[in-house]
Amino acid sequence: MGGSSLEEPEGGTGGSGEEALSVLEQALRRALAAIPPEQVLQRVTAVFPRAPVEIDLGPDSRFHGRVAKVSVSMPEDLTAEVRARTGPGGFSRYVTEAVGAQLRHDLLGELLDELEAEYGPVPEELLEQARREWPDYEEE
Repeated sequence: MGGSSLEEPEGGTGGSGEEALSVLEQALRRALAAIPPEQVLQRVTAVFPRAPVEIDLGPDSRFHGRVAKVSVSMPEDLTAEVRARTGPGGFSRYVTEAVGAQLRHDLLGELLDELEAEYGPVPEELLEQARREWPDYEEE
C-alpha cells in the first residue's frame, strides 16, 4: 500500500510510543487537510480491532465504567482555561469531575428539600449554632 501504512511511517517509528503518536497526529492532520473528514474517519476506524478493547477500570483509572463521547459547547475563554489547567488528555476528566460534583450538589439540594418538606425548616437557632461551630466562622 505504499507510503500510507500506519504500521511503519516514513523513516520508521524509531523509538517511543510518544514519537509514534506524534507521527500519527501529523499524518491525520495532513489527511484532514487533503480529503473530507468522513473519509479520514472511515479509514481510521477501519484499523481499530474488531474485538472489544480492555480498559483498566481500577480505582486509579481515568474511566469509571462505560463512557459516551458527547459534544458540549463552551465559551472559548473557559475552554482555554480548562486546557491550560489540565494539559493534554485531561480535558474530559476535568469536565467529568466538574459535572459529577454538580450532580452531587444537585442531589444534596433535592435531599434537603425533601427533608424540609417532611420535617419543616431547620430552626434558626440550630443554624446559628452550626455556623458558630464551623472552623472558619467569624462573627459579623
